[in-house]
Order: sequence, then C-alpha cells, then structure tokens
Amino acid sequence: MAQVQGSPPWPDLPPKLLGLVFLRLPTCADRAFFPAICRTWCSAVQQCCLPSPSPVPWLVLLGVNLPEGVRYHNSCGEWLLLSCDDHNCFLMNPFTKATMPLPSLSSYSYYEDPVEVAEDCMAQQGDMPLGTWSQNKYVEEISVLSLVVCSARLIAAIVAVGALGTIALCHSGATAWSVSAHEECRWLTHMVFFQGKLYALDSNTDREDLISIDIVDEHDNDEPRVSRIERLIEGDSRPWHQYFYRMHYLLESHDRLLMVRRKLSYMIVHRSGIGDHDIRVPVSSEFEVFKADFELGLWSDVSTLGNDQALFLRQGCSRAVRVSPYDLSRDCLFFIDDYTDWSWKKTTTSCGVYDMKDEKVYSPLPTVSWKSGDVPATWLFSQDTHVHTFFLQSLTTY
Repeated sequence: MAQVQGSPPWPDLPPKLLGLVFLRLPTCADRAFFPAICRTWCSAVQQCCLPSPSPVPWLVLLGVNLPEGVRYHNSCGEWLLLSCDDHNCFLMNPFTKATMPLPSLSSYSYYEDPVEVAEDCMAQQGDMPLGTWSQNKYVEEISVLSLVVCSARLIAAIVAVGALGTIALCHSGATAWSVSAHEECRWLTHMVFFQGKLYALDSNTDREDLISIDIVDEHDNDEPRVSRIERLIEGDSRPWHQYFYRMHYLLESHDRLLMVRRKLSYMIVHRSGIGDHDIRVPVSSEFEVFKADFELGLWSDVSTLGNDQALFLRQGCSRAVRVSPYDLSRDCLFFIDDYTDWSWKKTTTSCGVYDMKDEKVYSPLPTVSWKSGDVPATWLFSQDTHVHTFFLQSLTTY
C-alpha cells in the first residue's frame, strides 16, 4: 500500500493556488489580513489580478482617528464633511485624500430674488410662522441634516437648528453659503440629487411630503439660488402613535426615487433622580419601502428591490448599491441607529439588517456601541479605483 504523503506546509503552497484562495475571500478585511501571514503569501497577492471590489460601503466610526481640532458633521457618498477650530469647513475623501473647501456653517449670503412656491406647498392658513433662516440660525448650534454634491461645481445642504432648516447652496471654495432672505424655514430631512434635480422630504404638516427644488446656477454668478419649490407628493397623514418614532430615508434605485420609512418602537424608562429626564429605550424596528409615482402624485408600495440591489440607510447618507444575484445581501436594508439625542438610552447598537424576503430584522454584524449624543457611525462609499489604490497601498506595509 502506497504511503500517503502529508500536506505541504502552508507557506510552500504554489502562488497560483494561493491566488485562487485569496480571490475567494469574501470581505476586504479578510483580504487585508491575508498578505500579513508571510512574505510568500504577500508575494502571491501582488501577482493576483484583483477583481472589481465589492460595492458594499465601509462602516466608519467617527471621532476615533480624526486629527485634533477637526470635527465631523456629516457624510455624502465618498466624502466626509469636516470643520476646523477656525470654523472653516471642507469635504475630504479618505481614500484619495482629496479635499474640497467649503464655507463656514456660520457664514451666509442672502439673495433677495423671490423663491416661487407652488400654491399647494404654501403654509396652511393659521399655521404658526416658522421664520426665515436669518431669524432662526442663532437659536442653537447649526447642524447639517443632509449634504449633496450635485456636481464638481455645486454643493447643496439642508442646514438646521434642531429640526427646522433651509436649503443652503455654495460653490467649492466660496466664502459663504447662499440662502434665501425671505423663504420660510421648513421641517426638512433627507435630500437627494435625482435625474438632474434636487428633491427633499418636508414634514411641515407631519406628513411625508416630497418637494422638488429648482436651482439657478449661472456660471458668471457666484451666488447659486433656489428659484422654485413645489410639492409633488402629499404623504401619509396618519396620526403618530405614542410609542413609535418614525424615521425616513430618500434615495435612488434603478432610476426610481425611493423613500424608506422606519418605524421604531420604544418603551419609556422613568428616572427618579433630581433633574433626570425619562428616556426612550428602543425595542424593535419595522421597515416599509415606497417609490415616488410622479404621475399619480403618491408613494407606491415596493415589495422587493430586485435581485441585484441592497440599500444602506443613514440619515443624510443613504444609497442603493448593485450586488450579485447570488449575494445574500440582495433585497436587504442595512441600517445604522443614528438617533443620538439626550432622550434615548445612553448606548445604542450600531447597525442591523432588514431582509425584505422574509420581512425580519437581523444583527449579523459586530455590535459597536456609543453614548447618546456622540457622533454615530456612517457609511462611506467609494469608487472602484479608490478602493484598489487604498488596498494596494496597504500591501506595502507588510
């Protein structure tokens, strides 16, 4: 009987076989550790023809590695919105290290041109006046609820105090944000640039209204401005339940404008200490997906995203990505717990997955927690070439 030879040591495996093993690793993290095993494995990786990287975004925990004096505000695709101690803002791409200077969040230029507002988008008679941005921006700290890089030239943002905000526009390198001097503030949330036009969710009337925002951006003028606001869809006006909190996300998928409604149930925990407030403890989440039907002027139910789509949700930074039909993440909604104000429990779980195939929520990802009031995690999307460069540069450290 012939003697069975033992398997060769792992470092002695042929480079071609090592390359096949490497290319079948499912995640970027696995691939990053692979060349650290030994020089032979690292050499085999460098000889591989890397496939297109997964479109799945990075989950970034903010505040961990930011330089001293730099503060995070929001994210947009592959960009992070940061500011320095001198209050100047800029966009930074962590993969390419490219930056784009933006005005300070306290610097505004007010244009006098009137904003045309469609009649059905006007405040209802008897509604309490909300005031213009110039009247509201001193109330408390300014936040950026949503940021959109419309082009290499134009950036749009929803700037707000609390939940009350307005549309601010600027060019890269401008010294001030361009804001209407007369348009009333709104309860704006998410904003996207879809088929050459800006859209946002407006909850002035406790509904999920979709508004369109026309922009005038003349190349000989440094002051882009909003020219017209129109309500295209009047949303759901069902009463809010005492122990349900609704969150919304707006994004594009398969040339459709989608809205995702997250209904977060919670319980109230009473605290008896002096000065203590009752807190809300999250219990469970439900999700509904709708598409904008512009012809009928309503939100239509969506039961499936298709066999090649997954959604990544976060307030101000949501995106649909194309995945393989064999990928388990298809037809799934990945979400981040981005409710961070003082009224919620002190620690919250970072993310989970809602599978539209069985309508259940799962938590397959490692749990990361943070204190209420801290900056939550965010998705960071990247172009293929950026990930290739980022990964290849990491190999030189081994």
